Amino acid sequence: TGYTGEDGFELYIPSHQAVDLWDKILEAGADEGLVPAGLGARDTLRFEVALPLYGQELSPNISPLEAGLTRFVKLNKEDFIGRDALVKQAEQGLKRKLVGLEMVDRGIPRTGYKVQFDGKEIGFVTSGSLAPTLRKNLGLALVEAQHSNLGDEIFIQMRGKSLKAKIVNTPFYVKQYSK
Repeated sequence: TGYTGEDGFELYIPSHQAVDLWDKILEAGADEGLVPAGLGARDTLRFEVALPLYGQELSPNISPLEAGLTRFVKLNKEDFIGRDALVKQAEQGLKRKLVGLEMVDRGIPRTGYKVQFDGKEIGFVTSGSLAPTLRKNLGLALVEAQHSNLGDEIFIQMRGKSLKAKIVNTPFYVKQYSK
């Protein structure tokens, strides 16, 4: 399990044993190149596999349906907080969708950058980065549904410039298991 798209483990131990276990894991993996990685590395990996981050791809203003998480929302469940709003949104059809984007022009899409089509603002970047695994400048953006088709060309506003991008499939990275 984990939040990187890779296989992993979560360990639950008494807090007073954590430092000793940390040291033993690093020692055991040293010959394999194991090194510690921080939150920035974890966030880059979660981005490459398009896992949503609350406050970016999900928020009080971005529903799980808009974020592409419909499979986790059981609208037929008896009751839960927000159910009525989500049922209404599903019945009316989504006005916005979360999409993957790949930069065509040189630039890195960053959180909050405006997304445009034909000079009109149609959304904003929720997460973006150079994806080191794929060596591409990629982003996730919440855009008007009519501009969410694969291959659609859009423009990202970066420091006063309008840079071309295209809508692409997510997740950007899919783990390849060896046989």
